[in-house]
Amino acid sequence: MGKSRTLGTISLLAVIASVLLAVIWQPRFGIDFVGGTEIQVKFKDNKAKASNIRAELKKMGFAGADVVSFGSSETEYLIRLREVSRIDEQEQQKIQAAFRKELGDNKVEKFEFSPGGDKLTVNLATDLSIADVEKAGKAAGLDMAGVTDDSVGSGNEEEDNARKCESSTCRLIVKGQFVYEISLNGVTEQVLDAFRSQPWGEGAIKMRSEWVGAKVGEQLRNDGISSILYALLFIMVYIALRFDLRFAPGAVVALIHDICITVGIFTILRIEVSLATVAALLTIVGYSLNDTIVVFDRIRENLSVSREVKLMSVINRSLNETLSRTIMTSVTTLLAVLALYFIGWKTSLRDFSFALVIGVIVGTYSSIYVATPVVVWLDRFFAKKEKA
Repeated sequence: MGKSRTLGTISLLAVIASVLLAVIWQPRFGIDFVGGTEIQVKFKDNKAKASNIRAELKKMGFAGADVVSFGSSETEYLIRLREVSRIDEQEQQKIQAAFRKELGDNKVEKFEFSPGGDKLTVNLATDLSIADVEKAGKAAGLDMAGVTDDSVGSGNEEEDNARKCESSTCRLIVKGQFVYEISLNGVTEQVLDAFRSQPWGEGAIKMRSEWVGAKVGEQLRNDGISSILYALLFIMVYIALRFDLRFAPGAVVALIHDICITVGIFTILRIEVSLATVAALLTIVGYSLNDTIVVFDRIRENLSVSREVKLMSVINRSLNETLSRTIMTSVTTLLAVLALYFIGWKTSLRDFSFALVIGVIVGTYSSIYVATPVVVWLDRFFAKKEKA
């Protein structure tokens, strides 16, 4: 505890620096939070290199694409793009105008692109053949998919029975309107077609593709922040009831310290912040709290048998009594997390495990040099108020 003032000052400066970095520079949010497309591609052989893939994506106009090898194989890559759809709002309006002109304004009741740009839904007041609708689509410049996937129904048996699919379009009748769903070549299909046109990318196979819209990404980001704030609030309430009001703020300050430092390091290293990172932060909160609770419990036990001794001395003794347990627990946990980090180097577990590595180290430090000094400071504060 004699070193708590010096180390507490360093911790405070580190937290301030981390917050400033997060505000000014901002973390590198993944597609989970800002929207984008993630594609897992498998190539025939190892001729496809990350440099070839990045060059082709740059040629297509995808700036800042993230390309990493996936798994132990040298033929699989995970590609993250910031774009969800190549059809922006202005382009959508042009296509709609051309489509209406081809069919006539009185026939089009609804014209809507999916957020991912891979489907167009058109409601018509009159019944037209699928061939006529696709002809209008081609005249409007739509990049239609070769064959539609009609294997997935709507869940309504009556609708599924009335559903008819040809070429890239499905037709069904809903509430007196004729609904046409046109499958389009979205970002994933355009990227794969570009790869297959290259000698190194012949026979490229899509293993998986996901996209997140900007609005959904914003909602996920807000929900992630809310989950952490709620966790901190309920932790403070629990510790206040379980121990003493003096202990609760110290635990929460230590947890905020751990989260800020972790986010700050992620910001400096430009590591992507995703839903997995939020899961890691919540795991850090749980791990750090567990260590802090053990220390607090020993302090409470020693206070009950040493009431005449100063709080500073009781805390020092309690920390020394729990220090070997703290170090052994942290080291064994760190070994497991480091194994996860190195084994999962080429997978999505890398950033998750790296966040845990930081969290275990910082969490162990904060349980000793952040949580307990706050308890001492609050004890002195309340003691002065009682004297006054």
